[in-house]
Amino acid sequence: EMRYFLKDSGARFALTSSREASMLHRLHAECPTLERIIEHGASLEFAPGSHHGEEAIEPGDDCFMLYSSGTTGRPKGVMHTHRNVAASLRALQQWWNFTPDDVLLNVLPLYHLHGLSFAVHLSLISGSRMMLEDNFLYTMDKLNDATVFMAIPTMYYDLLRRPEFRDKAKNWKRMRLFTCGSAPIRPEVLPELESILQSKLINRYGMTESHVITSLPLAGSSHPGSVGVPIGGIEMKLITENGTLLSAGSKLRDGSPCVGEVRIRSENLFSRYWNQPEATKNAFDKEGFFLTGDFGALDEEGCLTLLGRKNDLIIVHGENVYPSVVERVLNECEGVRESAVIGVPDQRSGERVVAFVVSNGTVDAQELRRHCEEKLVHYQRPSQFEFVGELPRNTMGKVLKRELKAWYVSEAIHIGA
Repeated sequence: EMRYFLKDSGARFALTSSREASMLHRLHAECPTLERIIEHGASLEFAPGSHHGEEAIEPGDDCFMLYSSGTTGRPKGVMHTHRNVAASLRALQQWWNFTPDDVLLNVLPLYHLHGLSFAVHLSLISGSRMMLEDNFLYTMDKLNDATVFMAIPTMYYDLLRRPEFRDKAKNWKRMRLFTCGSAPIRPEVLPELESILQSKLINRYGMTESHVITSLPLAGSSHPGSVGVPIGGIEMKLITENGTLLSAGSKLRDGSPCVGEVRIRSENLFSRYWNQPEATKNAFDKEGFFLTGDFGALDEEGCLTLLGRKNDLIIVHGENVYPSVVERVLNECEGVRESAVIGVPDQRSGERVVAFVVSNGTVDAQELRRHCEEKLVHYQRPSQFEFVGELPRNTMGKVLKRELKAWYVSEAIHIGA
């Protein structure tokens, strides 16, 4: 990953901790643009006569570049300007009521938009205090002094598994806001989690290209499974595969929700992909809406529920199967800790559904098959269950389904041989 980032970005300097320095030194010879590796604590020296005057910065100038999560392929460098970052943060500050009285506990990696912009930049622009903690083990004690905590689902799942969680949470008297993002949290864990936190969990949806797109409001129902409504400054529309614009509460004849691709238009959006003009052009429709590649549905109140990535859509006998729908049913089965669903080629049906399941050892394939027969339409049901110790994830907790597909293909070849 680091080799790719250094080469693709053309970075001239790398600032690093001593822990990562040896890796960077090994890569130095492969990265022709990299002039210098600066370890934490080292002083920066410049040649005599170097100009260090303050330069005028325009709103449209580049602010920073982050790489997309790369769940479907090579990460892309996403360029943000000062204008779009400020617009995003002001909207989020207002939506979440951030004030100088807030104290945010930030345990998220700073090379990701979630930890860097939603957390660090939001604290800076609102004048609030931030506690940085790079060891998640200390989270429960540090929350005694915090008012806001931003996390990803795997962090909340980890808390739920800790026997001391209930007692520790009783000391979080100042906490006013718990948020969750970067991947959908399983709806079936929400009641217990919110009961322990004694607070609503604010689910939200964002992307490296856009900052936060939707969020549950601070007041009102939790809308289990939903990521809320567009925050200020975001225009959002859902477009079906045949180009139909969906309205809130749209349903099919059988009563199931209509599904469409989420598209947004906003000042919050990134300016371009680094060195990829064609990818930048293809990322927007004719009206200037960014194509997120995410499928979703709107309930009667206009709240968005995400149903998976466009690239993850499975088509069985011409019928669309949304992996998150199948995963939600599997996760409801007693003995299942989590699951991930992929589509694999099938000569008869085009594709078929394969489920990867992390269990506690008390459930087998036959039991899962019976559970799916009760809850799912025939074309949605997995034809095969693979039990695994854990699911492959990136650093922000998103399941890497391309790795599951690659493993499945390699195993199929091996078995066939």
